[in-house]
Amino acid sequence: MAAVVRLTKPIKLFDKQISEIKLREPTGGMYALLGDPRVFVYNQSGSGYWIEKQESISGYLDKLVEHESGGEVLFSLLSLEDAFAVKQALFGFFDDAMAKYAARESARSSSAVAP
Repeated sequence: MAAVVRLTKPIKLFDKQISEIKLREPTGGMYALLGDPRVFVYNQSGSGYWIEKQESISGYLDKLVEHESGGEVLFSLLSLEDAFAVKQALFGFFDDAMAKYAARESARSSSAVAP
């Protein structure tokens, strides 16, 4: 499924006004090539924080943004607020996939019969 981000500050590219950015869903092949766009790091207290991997994020955006100019060109023209929104949409694909995977694994392990 694609994600659509409505821009708060539309951009003009050549003679076209762009008011939204469409992102395709990443594929397994892209994931194998580019890896995670961010990694979660735990600290000593057990809580943690995300570290973003800029090279991976750029690679995904270049491949996933649906525009003839390419994601890298389009992304470089966005306002900071809109760039943040597009990046969060990218992260949303990974958050959703991980939640579905975790739910499937939880259901599988809870239905396993103990010996």
